[in-house]
Amino acid sequence: MTAVSLQSVLPFRGVWRKLSAASNWPILVAVAVLATLGVISIWADTRADGSSEGPKQLIFVFIGIAAMVAFQWVDYRKIGRFSWGLFILAIILTGYTLLGQVISVPGVREKNGAFNWINFGPVGLQPAELLKLGFVLVLARYLRFRSNYRTLTGLLPPFALCLVPVAMILKQPDLGTALIFIPTLFALLFIAGAKVRHLAAIVGLGLAVAPILWFSGHHAPIDEQTGQKTLCRTCPNIPVLRHLPMFVKHYQRQRVFSMFQADDSAGVATGVGMQQQLALVALGSGGLTGKGAGNVPIGRRVPEGHNDMIFALIGEQFGFFGSAVVLIAYVVLFIAGIEIASGTREPFGRLVAIGIVAMFASQTFLNLMVATKLMPVTGVTLPLVSYGGSSLLASFMAVGLLLNVGQNRPVVMANDPFEFE
Repeated sequence: MTAVSLQSVLPFRGVWRKLSAASNWPILVAVAVLATLGVISIWADTRADGSSEGPKQLIFVFIGIAAMVAFQWVDYRKIGRFSWGLFILAIILTGYTLLGQVISVPGVREKNGAFNWINFGPVGLQPAELLKLGFVLVLARYLRFRSNYRTLTGLLPPFALCLVPVAMILKQPDLGTALIFIPTLFALLFIAGAKVRHLAAIVGLGLAVAPILWFSGHHAPIDEQTGQKTLCRTCPNIPVLRHLPMFVKHYQRQRVFSMFQADDSAGVATGVGMQQQLALVALGSGGLTGKGAGNVPIGRRVPEGHNDMIFALIGEQFGFFGSAVVLIAYVVLFIAGIEIASGTREPFGRLVAIGIVAMFASQTFLNLMVATKLMPVTGVTLPLVSYGGSSLLASFMAVGLLLNVGQNRPVVMANDPFEFE
């Protein structure tokens, strides 16, 4: 009687062989570290009644792992055939949330001043999270065999493709998620071979238009106590621009100005700057080694501490060393993703890999900059760490695609992609 190995009786031994590839281990370890620290920190953020979102986050992690395996199992080129389907579905769901701003529709309710969730009983879905992944797949599929984007007019279709989801998400409004699309678009265009001078010209144009966007419109903020219109001392009243649409809302201006106010000012102590200030105090209170897992007396007072400001909870529990572990895990994830992209000659796979890395990197950068008060609050989650089923599910799906590209590198008998004279 021959001995039967444990691996031979596993129902998904083919998946296990793929996951155990050498190029996948750095990604798997980084994801495991980030997800574990996230669950511990969310569990520590208990409410006054002793309840916590930790058990739900653990369930989300297991669902995310299943989604990661599913997206890693099927060859990414087959998944790519459904790119437009996923993108259009996410667009439709996002449009459904916008419909909730106009009329009452089932499942869509205002949450924190935005209409960006669809609730199915106790389960909620944030379509913008799926829209990010769909955008990466669709843009990678569009750019894979084209070269017209090397002209200024040829850049119009990719930017139009980006403008649609960005405009819809801004309308919800969700500025933080919308900001992630821009660096992802530029990273994909750069890797695909778009001319640097064209991209630089677009960036310069954006910087030139930024002051107009900041000063446009006429603000008439409402006093929260009296309900009456009040004088906005920080709102411009430029005669020419006041008749344009208001792009920067009053609360967004207040978030920017709160970054430069004294720590003991009213706006920071009790106003819009309170969240960032408490997060900084919690982050710094951990010292070098932290207060220990589950010990976050200051972090429990941080609004959305288990979500947007979870990096502060990690710093309070595990100190400088724990925060460094988080940063190292992200660096490992990004470097491994870039290695996969650089080693993939098939154009669609290379673009998907670099798009996922750019998406993760920009989201991580925005979250950490907000948590350390280097940027105004935008409401961006920390990938694979923050609380949230939709965000975690989309992140694990993206990781599965990245692993998929790394383990399925077809032989291409042609010149390297995106190389031009």
